[in-house]
Amino acid sequence: MKGIAQFSYRRRRLVIIGWIGLLIGLFALSSVLAGEYKTDFKLPGSESQAALDLLKAKGVNDRTGFSGQVVFKADNGVADATVKSTMEKFFADILAKVPDSALKSPYDPANSYQVAKDGKIAYAEVNLSDRNQEGYRAAGDTVKELRKEVHQDGLEVELGGDIFADEPAFSSEFIGVIAAVIILLVAFGSILAMGLPIITALFGIGCGAALIGLFTRVMNVPDFTTQVAAMIGIGVGIDYALLIVSRYRTTLHEGSDPESSVTLAIDTSGRAVLFAGITVVISLLGMLTLNLDFMRSMAIGAVLAVLMTMFASLTLLPALLGFCGRNIDKFGLPIAVRTSREAKSARSGTGGAGSSRPIRGPRSCSAPPSW
Repeated sequence: MKGIAQFSYRRRRLVIIGWIGLLIGLFALSSVLAGEYKTDFKLPGSESQAALDLLKAKGVNDRTGFSGQVVFKADNGVADATVKSTMEKFFADILAKVPDSALKSPYDPANSYQVAKDGKIAYAEVNLSDRNQEGYRAAGDTVKELRKEVHQDGLEVELGGDIFADEPAFSSEFIGVIAAVIILLVAFGSILAMGLPIITALFGIGCGAALIGLFTRVMNVPDFTTQVAAMIGIGVGIDYALLIVSRYRTTLHEGSDPESSVTLAIDTSGRAVLFAGITVVISLLGMLTLNLDFMRSMAIGAVLAVLMTMFASLTLLPALLGFCGRNIDKFGLPIAVRTSREAKSARSGTGGAGSSRPIRGPRSCSAPPSW
């Protein structure tokens, strides 16, 4: 570990250029050689798959667990002739333009329970046959477009359910990174110290995502594997870098030079990072025992993200610390700067004028000693 730390520190320009080249190269290969992510999966041997097979055998193909609701409210009541005509046309358009779909209308006497007691609110249930994720998304988009054509005074129509769900404006990974930035800034009190774990994690996650793209050529990889790997990579990457940066700052504040501080941080906290990373990898590889292809590929994707963030913490981070040197606390928050000065003053022993150590008086006898 000392050798890795010293090489990364002394050849920091080469290490950083190497990581940048690795990231760019992997993304270039992924863009050229990557296959397609899979969005349709089977669950062999599971109870849910047995239920779907039974429905299919009995001729029921319009229920796959993904459905949507068309909820509408009419001031004159849903039984009003004009409202009924408008909604039935809407339902007919859905059945005509969404392939392999079925709809349970509240106007069917058998579905009277889909109408509220006051008669002003009702809902229809849209069921879709088995298809891949793009097919579900396309069906939802079609119904949304048809919904825009419904115009009638006193009539409100809304859509609900998984197939009509919109993509969030900001991904959970983006929100996680912003939260990590705020937390690290408060914890470290320095922009430089905060940025190092974030940069290290992003490099590791980026390389891991590119490798996942390459694995789509040989495995059935779900399209959400990158998101899962990113969430795990953000967590472990920031955590690992945080351990090393904290140890580096502590050693530097105790008077060691930057190279010695980096070497000690990697030789101590770096060993903990290596052990923790291997433990996480072994845990994720346990998912390979499942008889599900998409779970196995998702486990491999997460393992790649963890391995790359771990390697980045042990090689890229020492190189970045080499460029920071003693400026690790630069661009700090005011309260952090004041606290750092007080700590340095206490270590240098400037508690009294002209004295090397603060003069301490006798301990008061009014309170018991603190053991």
